[in-house]
Amino acid sequence: MADRRPRLSLIVPAYNEQESAGEIVGFYREIARAHASLEVELVLVDDGSDDGTAEAVRAHLTDQDPAVVVSLSRNFGSHAAITAGLSACTGDAALTLSADRQEPLSAVADFVAEWQDGADVVWGLRSVRATRKGASETFATTFSRVFNKASTVPTYPQEGPSQILVTRQVIDVLEAMPENNRNVLAMVAWSGFEQRRIFFEQLPRPHGVSKWTSSKKIKLVVDSFVEFSSAPVRWVTLAGVGLGALGALLLLAALVLALVPGTSGTVALVCGLVLLVGGLNLFALGVVGEYVWRAGDDARRRPVYIARGTWRTGSSAAPSPYETDV
Repeated sequence: MADRRPRLSLIVPAYNEQESAGEIVGFYREIARAHASLEVELVLVDDGSDDGTAEAVRAHLTDQDPAVVVSLSRNFGSHAAITAGLSACTGDAALTLSADRQEPLSAVADFVAEWQDGADVVWGLRSVRATRKGASETFATTFSRVFNKASTVPTYPQEGPSQILVTRQVIDVLEAMPENNRNVLAMVAWSGFEQRRIFFEQLPRPHGVSKWTSSKKIKLVVDSFVEFSSAPVRWVTLAGVGLGALGALLLLAALVLALVPGTSGTVALVCGLVLLVGGLNLFALGVVGEYVWRAGDDARRRPVYIARGTWRTGSSAAPSPYETDV
């Protein structure tokens, strides 16, 4: 009996990407042709789209294509969608790809080469970004660098990872992690294992616009720090110590001004101090509240996502032995 070919699962989270359905399936077939020694599986996760994304992708697939289409009950976010894809996939390794077809075929070859050379985790870092400029680029790089220094995951790439390949062993570890408000990339970095990096030049998006909004970016930043760092609490503590020292100096200055005839501004000085202290207290309460809320959210043990349905074809038609119900 011939040995089973290693299987690579391509995880593609998609939200309102109906117009990209042809490119998604076309790129999947390009990868399958370029890596004939592998059995390549497409895992498309429709993250609550309302434009028929799942149906459009299914229309481009045939009975011979090893593929899985998971439809979530609503929009849970890209990291929840990636989690759903990892749960549904049957591969010996899984590679995340964007729905807007911005990774070159050569980058996939680099991912596969590192995996076959023994890597458990392969980070995909963009050497040139086709679309992210200005404030968006500064935001991403600043977050990655600060998070790398201030968190418990020093292996998180400072350049800001875009895509990632993980082996089945790493997937099993991720499946066992219960976080509801998650950054899958940070979870992978935390897990350890043999981690390597590749660099690729991002291709321009063929059409449409990115669904990665500012509010989603901010939520990811907060989730990442709360789950993997105590630095925000420490920063607030240090700010409180510094403000206490400043307050003592200002109070002393106010007393001196009150005793010196002909001086004014004491009331304004004290009012400013009170407002400053009050503002810091509210900020500190908000930081602690983020930690408490997420701890409560995890304690409720709600599912990370809810799958409305799962469709399989080709050699992926049998349910994955790794798949969960939620």
